[in-house]
Amino acid sequence: MYKRKLINMIILIVGLVALGSCEYEKITYDVPDPSVPVSYATEIQAIWDKGCTGCHGVGKTPPDLTAANSYNALINGGFVNSDSPNQSIIYTCMASGGSMAPYTNASDAGKVLVWIQQGALNN
Repeated sequence: MYKRKLINMIILIVGLVALGSCEYEKITYDVPDPSVPVSYATEIQAIWDKGCTGCHGVGKTPPDLTAANSYNALINGGFVNSDSPNQSIIYTCMASGGSMAPYTNASDAGKVLVWIQQGALNN
């Protein structure tokens, strides 16, 4: 009887130690302040340059996101919807669950959304 209680106590202690060693890291990202103007040339183009132009470049999968062509490709190609920014193709592809979400992050998607909400200016 004593031996069984001892074994149960050891199992309980090992279980508690194992549970205590578990760690959950919540991934957070900076939400862009919508009152701060987002620059297409320096902030949005930097997102494209960082991880998009390898596939979305001249003669590759549309839209062409190279610095010389990206703004016109997005605006004239129907990828930006200034009336309903949340429905813009460029944003929905980058947002969580979108086809490009594995290649970008929520912070970049949020910055693109704010840029569109601010009028999608070529600034």
